[in-house]
Amino acid sequence: MELRLIEAASEIGAGKRGASMGMAALRVAAWKLGSELFGHAEESILRDENDVLYEDDISPNAHHIDGLIRFESDLAYEVYRYLRNNTFPIVVGGDHSIAIGSVSGTKMAYPNERLGVIWIDAHADLHSPWTTPSGNVHGMPLALLMHLEKKGRNRPRVFTMDVWDRLRKIGVNGPKLVPSDLVFIALRDYEPEEQAIIDELRIKVITVEQLRAKGAGGVVRETLAYLTACERIHVSFDVDSLDPSISVGTGTPVPNGITLDEARELLTGFCTDPKTATLDVVEINPALDINNAMAESVLGVLEPLYPILRNR
Repeated sequence: MELRLIEAASEIGAGKRGASMGMAALRVAAWKLGSELFGHAEESILRDENDVLYEDDISPNAHHIDGLIRFESDLAYEVYRYLRNNTFPIVVGGDHSIAIGSVSGTKMAYPNERLGVIWIDAHADLHSPWTTPSGNVHGMPLALLMHLEKKGRNRPRVFTMDVWDRLRKIGVNGPKLVPSDLVFIALRDYEPEEQAIIDELRIKVITVEQLRAKGAGGVVRETLAYLTACERIHVSFDVDSLDPSISVGTGTPVPNGITLDEARELLTGFCTDPKTATLDVVEINPALDINNAMAESVLGVLEPLYPILRNR
């Protein structure tokens, strides 16, 4: 199978600046460590819309959301294009709002197939403009993709919800996945509104403690068995799922995360399964890091995936 690296260098959805440099940080790590990572796959570099960060923010409950429309649409089409050509896209962010485009593109490529999503992340990302405490869109992609809109504490502007609706329609009309086809791994930091959604919709959560008890291999088997009715799987890996002892190079680090070995075993396990169609790697932020440690660590997680995916 062919591979394609897609640089999705958008940081519009983040609260701290620097995530747009994630791919550059990985490339620097590859040069330093003599990695062949970038020699094995063609690259696409999407035009970002990060210039909107210089403009006045007219959407306090979803900061600069208008800047995401073209970017997410372009990313969705890029993912769709490579999937239709039997090429595996690895989408390197950027902040986690890029999953709006990558998941929509996966669904666009397989509109009549059931899509499972594995969300390896410390955070639930189930907020909407109605409930968000921060207004940062990287905390909202799953709510948008599943069309969840519980009213909450906020009163978002009409403009904000108009753009939200346009983002929901990227790729195919309707939800890109249903809650029963979502699995959280390493989730440990979320607000009461998100807890209520998880409880009400019975979304599957595998905590770090459960992962330790079962082993990463056991979690891979359990997750794939849970998603057995899904014909395609999208894996979204946020580096803040990792323990901050590994690196502080991400916008919202949370203690008690997974180890590099556990991350490597999870991703190699999921990418071995032929149903897995797309992988996101998000929130590498060298502006918050020391000596590019996060990118160097994540490089070691990604390298084993290449021979696995190529031989599928």
